[in-house]
Amino acid sequence: QSQRPRSPQHQSPTLISSCHSPRGDSEEYCTVRHFSISGRKVVNRGDSFKVKKSTSGHSVASIGSTGNDTESPRLSPAPPAPYCVAVLGAPSVGKSSLVSQFMTSDFLHAFETFTGDRNDKTVTVLLDGEESELTFTDVPYAILKRRDQLPAIHGFCVVYSVTDRTSFHQAELTLQQLSADGSIDRRAVILVANKVDLARGRTVSEQEGRILATACNCKFIECSVVICHHVDELLVGLVAQMRLKAGVAVAGPTKAKRGRKYRGAKTSSSFRGILSKLRITKSNSCHKLHVL
Repeated sequence: QSQRPRSPQHQSPTLISSCHSPRGDSEEYCTVRHFSISGRKVVNRGDSFKVKKSTSGHSVASIGSTGNDTESPRLSPAPPAPYCVAVLGAPSVGKSSLVSQFMTSDFLHAFETFTGDRNDKTVTVLLDGEESELTFTDVPYAILKRRDQLPAIHGFCVVYSVTDRTSFHQAELTLQQLSADGSIDRRAVILVANKVDLARGRTVSEQEGRILATACNCKFIECSVVICHHVDELLVGLVAQMRLKAGVAVAGPTKAKRGRKYRGAKTSSSFRGILSKLRITKSNSCHKLHVL
């Protein structure tokens, strides 16, 4: 098994919000995670740090470079595209751990607690030469809607645990809310099945997750934060989906692709009805995070 790439600047898995620059002054740095897509595979190119802003307000080149100190810092041609992602789900499904692992390529050991401030839940992703800045929030959907903050959200991660069927039903209700207000048509929405490493305790099958995602016309992925399984793929998929949705919005309104109405999997009859009607080809496409 190949090891995950590690940045030489990472001395600990916790997110560093500030440190001293080589010139001795105090600067605020942010993590930049580098990825590329080769075929269907996500390639992790490692992490670096860069100064968030210079005195002129522009972002500065990575501090990991080994150029001449007398040379002026290279200014990036444009700031990274900002995106806000809401991470929704029942308690204890792994939302905080998932966001913590998004922040670094370093392996965060099982059950490690995220020690950063709420404002530290921001990471820059360099994917195929283009930077995007992702800020994560775990504010519940009802509060976002009540505060009229939904327009500021670009993507949703709806998380459940494969060992907790109640959390799956809550994810189902959340997707119904997102579908009702039009968020699934306009924004990136990914249904995330966490804790797949706990195979013996699984109560929600992968097929059930695919059926729900297909019925609600959103994307789907299974992962395990504890063993870092498919975490990078989810992060890159989020970036790809938000870029694609933004491109559709710029191109103008089109006829929305509606998913099948999903009435829930709590009763065996409704579940069997959906299972018999959904086509396998459509169900298989929900895991392709790099296409609409």
